[in-house]
Amino acid sequence: MNRIVSSLVFRVTVFLSAWLAKNAHEKWEQVVIAHSKIDTPGRPLPSKDAYKPNKTKASESLIQQASPVDNVRQLREVRILPQWAREIEPFLMNQLSDHTRRAYETDLKQFFLFLEGKIDAQSLAGLRTDHVIAYRKALEEGRLAGRPMAKSTINRKLAVIKSFFNWLKLNHIASENPAQLVKGFPQSQESNLKGLSDEETARVLDLPRLNSKSGALHFAILHVLFYLGLRKGELIDLKMGDLDSERGVDVIKVRGKGHRVRILPLTEKVKYALEHYFYVCQRDKHAKESPLFIPTKNPRFGVLEKALNPNAITYLVKKYATKSGILKPISPHSCRATCISNALDKKATHRSVQHLAGWSTPLMIQRYDKRREDLKNSAAFLVDYGQPASEASS
Repeated sequence: MNRIVSSLVFRVTVFLSAWLAKNAHEKWEQVVIAHSKIDTPGRPLPSKDAYKPNKTKASESLIQQASPVDNVRQLREVRILPQWAREIEPFLMNQLSDHTRRAYETDLKQFFLFLEGKIDAQSLAGLRTDHVIAYRKALEEGRLAGRPMAKSTINRKLAVIKSFFNWLKLNHIASENPAQLVKGFPQSQESNLKGLSDEETARVLDLPRLNSKSGALHFAILHVLFYLGLRKGELIDLKMGDLDSERGVDVIKVRGKGHRVRILPLTEKVKYALEHYFYVCQRDKHAKESPLFIPTKNPRFGVLEKALNPNAITYLVKKYATKSGILKPISPHSCRATCISNALDKKATHRSVQHLAGWSTPLMIQRYDKRREDLKNSAAFLVDYGQPASEASS
């Protein structure tokens, strides 16, 4: 009977916390502050800004639209959450990126559902290091997702668990971090990401039909990906106002990871692709807050003045790769790897490549250089100690 009750609490805790994270930021803020007054009188109250979502929605949250009766019912549901579960929301809000928040939420949900029936759901009593090791083993063997996970993905999930329990320790909710001593897999120096050769890239860039709106859009997107090496999220976040000029050079301002902004020059080919897209699609370059790339048609909602869906970028890259006869798995990140490899082939300095890619460390260059395996360019051909004395005499 206790196991059934514990299982039910786990499921309600995980799914209710996820629902609140998506639909009830303001109500969650009020509840957490209220519970802080009741449950932990010695703990300083969180500031109101700590619980504000990163992006404000046009419509009010579901709880704000609900009736007073619904508010009372939902408030009662929140009160069943254990103290550790009430820390999930502020932990997620502490992350700077929406993408990071979504990924962390998914990872935490998966971990706590794995623990269902194994430990006390209210206090996490009995949670030990071997539980986390068993979770790592389950991910490796594919027992949770239906297929074995990549070592890098498992390492990321373990890092999220360690980070969350460090958060609980900092807030005096957990005394120990059971995941702290769990080892991740050795980080491979090689990425499984597939890059393209110069010939393959040229074939892909030559495919879009420039006389159509969608073709002009795809032409511009592919040029930005292949010539500037942007991440998919960075491309989607670009706005018209990011196009600028500095010291007589046309540039584009890119917002990368950690909200770092880097300024990249626009080459002639990229400028031509963008100007052609602006002309064919009749874009207003003075609308500074408008997304740089928007859909050419949207039959479902009819709204065009919005950023592209991430899946649309992935689809068009795979579409043109397939049409050009490329059979290996290709993604938007493959365009980034191709750009970096090409720059290194052209003898670009590691410092300039690091700035182009938006990395805080040059250590990533080795993982993204996809053409180092080219035997014709091996350093072995450069090794020469002169003619041995024995050969010279003969």
